[in-house]
Amino acid sequence: MIDNDSTDGLESAIGGIETAVERVETAVERVETAIRDKWSTLQWVGVVVIGGYLWYLPGTIWHAKWRYAATYDIPSSAIYVQNSQHDCAFLSAPLGEKYCHYERTVSITRWATSQANTPIVSYDDGKTWSNFDPAGEKVPQYSTVKSVYISWEKKED
Repeated sequence: MIDNDSTDGLESAIGGIETAVERVETAVERVETAIRDKWSTLQWVGVVVIGGYLWYLPGTIWHAKWRYAATYDIPSSAIYVQNSQHDCAFLSAPLGEKYCHYERTVSITRWATSQANTPIVSYDDGKTWSNFDPAGEKVPQYSTVKSVYISWEKKED
């Protein structure tokens, strides 16, 4: 015959084992969920690249030819954009910090006819005016944007 103390001890041990197995199953489920929900390194790199592009994008769009063409009602062929310089970039030779950067400079050329009925031009967005020879072109009577020049100016840090 089986002793009651033995069966109670056996049932208690089985209950302890069942509890331990349930705890292990719960822990494994939590680990699986964490792995499934964790972003991979590639996903993080993608987020950083897209974020960097979105940081750079507004300045690029703001100084695009089409925006100046729409703003000043001139053809895009009258907008001149200088290529940006890269000699201040960290990864350009020699490798390292150069303690400089480039800032975009926008120069607007306006032309008009003066009160004396002579053609005048301004290379500083209408601040100062001087006479010029239009070389056969018809100069508008009122101040009008003729061209836009976008260049880069080197600044020391």
